[in-house]
Order: sequence, then structure tokens, then C-alpha cells
Amino acid sequence: TAEMAAGRHVLIIEDSSEINYEAKASRKRGLGRVGNGKDIGLFVHPALAVDAGDGSVLGLAGATIWRREAKKAHDYQALPIEAKESHKWIGTAKAACQALTDTPQMTVVGDREADIYEVFARLPGERTHVLIRAVRDRALGTRGERLFSAIAKTAEAGRIAFELQARPGRPGRTVELAVRFTAVSLRQPRLGADSRDPRELTLNMVEVREIDPPSAKDAVIWRLLTTHSVETLADACRIVEMYRSRWIVEQLFRTVKSQAIDLEESLIADGDALERLAAAALVVATRVMQLVHGRGSPGQG
Repeated sequence: TAEMAAGRHVLIIEDSSEINYEAKASRKRGLGRVGNGKDIGLFVHPALAVDAGDGSVLGLAGATIWRREAKKAHDYQALPIEAKESHKWIGTAKAACQALTDTPQMTVVGDREADIYEVFARLPGERTHVLIRAVRDRALGTRGERLFSAIAKTAEAGRIAFELQARPGRPGRTVELAVRFTAVSLRQPRLGADSRDPRELTLNMVEVREIDPPSAKDAVIWRLLTTHSVETLADACRIVEMYRSRWIVEQLFRTVKSQAIDLEESLIADGDALERLAAAALVVATRVMQLVHGRGSPGQG
């Protein structure tokens, strides 16, 4: 992967997925609990390296695999990030970026679960940018102002349109979106504040909001926080296009599970062995995706 990524601008796309073995619980041992707190299984959190220009899959740059064996502590929010499961967003990305030694520019891309102050404070570096979809209406350095109202007051910079990918329960459709962008200064949250991190962080925010959506529930509203410079509509559109590449990691999960490898049907019993199998499955699934993408124009470079 490092060899393929050399000399490129690379997206490090992160996300998590659970591998659920509840249907075979009587034949498994040494597993933890998955998202519902009842079923047994494990979690995978890959960092997929993708070319920022043409979307080609360069390889698996890293992964964290774990079993959730304990319930959340009552003071979870006040714990340092290193003691939280959410540290995966930092640890996995850092390991991936360190592995890509000859890559001049990397952008770590994450969905709403990655909207963590420490991600913005600790991941950016000389070669590394971040691009995260915001979910928290954070306090800004400006007294009393919040993140979402700040972008809502910003003048519309223009409009874009693209084809929204179909998902289970949601057909694909062409969407037209109003684009806004502005610089924001995020204030460090008081709960769990770490003295190692700055009290404020200046980032750029891009919002795209669907015009005439089919319903309020289905409306596309993406608020994207990034360390990349955003000074023009073209810059904002470039940020949106990078974020749209995040769907590639969803393909990886489908390849690992239902569409190809069917990892959840494994007959292996031992939890340690199942973790190693999950690691191998992520590598194989990445290779499968490279073969599929190689049939199209992105794979011809």
C-alpha cells in the first residue's frame, strides 16, 4: 500500500463495522458484545487508502480490531481519549499515515462518529489533513455562538448537483445542493478537556444542503469540518467530492460480509482466531475491490 500511495494525495478513509456471530453463539468462545449489547462478535475499524484524484483503491493502510468486553464507565465522557474506544479514530489513522512514508499529502476522512475534538487537535500535521462530517453543534470562540447557526448565517456561495448513491431503503436520486463555507473557531469541550490540546481550534466548514428534498427526513445536509483551505466555491466543491469518496469503505464492509467473503458465516470457534481471520478478510476484500475497480477508468492509471 505504501508503494502504491507514494507521490499521491491519499484519502485515509476510516469507519467501523461489527462482525456479528450471534447466529452461531453456541459454537463460539472468547468473543465480546456488539452494538446492541447482547449479541456476540467483534469490531473492525479499517483505514482504507484511496487516491484523492481518481478514487482508485490503493490498499489497506491499517486497521484496529477488537472485542468489546466491558460496558461503558459511568464517567466515560470525562475519561481521556486514550481510555475510550473512540481513540480508534486517532490511533488507526496515525498508524496508517506513518506507514505511508512516501506519501506527500494525506486527508483522513471520517463520518459523524469521528466528530471528536481530539481528532481535530491531534491528527493534522505537515503531511496530514482531516475531513470530518460534523454532528455536534459545538460552541465557537465567539461568545454564545454555535457551529450550525454560524454556517446558516453565511451567504450561499453557489449550487452543485450530483447523483446520490442508493442505499437499503433509499433509492438513488439526483440532488441539487446549496453550498456555504466559512472559517470557524471551535471551543474545547469542558467535559473531558485535556490540557495537552489547545483551548480553541480554527477550521474551515463546508455545508451542502439539499434544495427541494423529497422529505425533511431524507434531506441531504452535510456539514464538513476540515483543515484544508476553503476560499472559493471550487475549494468547497473539492471538499465535498473528497467526502463523497467515503462510500468506498462501505463497499469494503459489504465485501467482507454479505457480498463476497461472508465473514459472519465462519465456522472458526476461537475469538483470537476470529480476530486474525477478520484481519485477513479486510486484506482480501481490499484486493477484491482493487480488481473490481481495475476494470474501470480509475484502475487504468
